[in-house]
Amino acid sequence: MPALPLNQHELAEAAQLKQLFIEWQHARRSQGLPASQEAAANQLEFGQSALNQYLNGKIPLNIDVAIKFSKLLGVPISAFSSTLASHADDFAAAKDAMAMAQAREHDFGIVGKRITVDAQQAEHIPIKKVSLTLRAGVMGFEASQEDPSESTIDLPRRFIEENDLVPQCLLAIKVKGDSMWPLMIEGDVVVINIADTKPINNEFYAVNFEGEAVVKRLVRDGREWYLASMNPDPAYHRRACRGGDCIIVGRVVRQEARTLMGRV
Repeated sequence: MPALPLNQHELAEAAQLKQLFIEWQHARRSQGLPASQEAAANQLEFGQSALNQYLNGKIPLNIDVAIKFSKLLGVPISAFSSTLASHADDFAAAKDAMAMAQAREHDFGIVGKRITVDAQQAEHIPIKKVSLTLRAGVMGFEASQEDPSESTIDLPRRFIEENDLVPQCLLAIKVKGDSMWPLMIEGDVVVINIADTKPINNEFYAVNFEGEAVVKRLVRDGREWYLASMNPDPAYHRRACRGGDCIIVGRVVRQEARTLMGRV
C-alpha cells in the first residue's frame, strides 16, 4: 500500500522546513563548512533519500525526526511545525519511561532489579487499547483511544514485572488483515512495547510501513532487514524494511487469547 499523501497543513510544514534547511546550507557554506544533503543526512542519522522526502513533503515528519532537524538547524520545532511542537511533552514523557526501563539493569538500589509483587496491589494493570494513526505524532505515530466501553485490556502484573516492562510504554492494538494467518488473524489483540524498537531477527513488531500500520515478523538477510508475513500465500511476499518508509513502532510482547467460536 502506497504512503498516504500529506494534507495541506503537513505540506506547509514541509515547505517551511525546506526553507530553513536552505538557509542552514547558505550559512554553512559562508563559513566554509559541509552543507550538502549527504553531510546533513550523516548528522541526522538517516538516509539522504529520506531527508529529501521529508523536505519535499513526500513522507510526514514525526517528533523523533523533528527533534533531529531542530538540533541540526538550531531552531525550535515550532519554527517549522506547531503540530509536532505540541507533542513534545508527550514524547519527553515516553522517553522518560523508556529510560526507566533501561535504567533497571543498572539500578543496584532496587532489590533484584525488579519491583516485588505486593499482595495489596492489583493483580492486573490496565493497558490502553488504541488505534495507530501513522502521521505526525509521537515517535512516528499517534495513538487514538478505542471505543470507551472497551478502552483498556488487563495484563497480569506478574507478566509485566517478570519481563521488565514499563506499563506507560505498552499499547494494545488490533491485528488487521490475514497476512499473519494462522498465528494471528483479523481482530486479534496484541500488546506492543514502544520502548523496544531495536530489530531482532525473527521477532514480531508493529511497523509504520509506507504509512500503513502493520504487524510483521522482522527477518534479517545479509545486511538487509525485511518484513515477513506468516501466510504462505505468494501474495504476501516479504518487503524490504529500510529508511523513512519503514519505522518500527514497537515490539510485540503478548498476544491475547482468541475466541474460537464462529471462526471456522
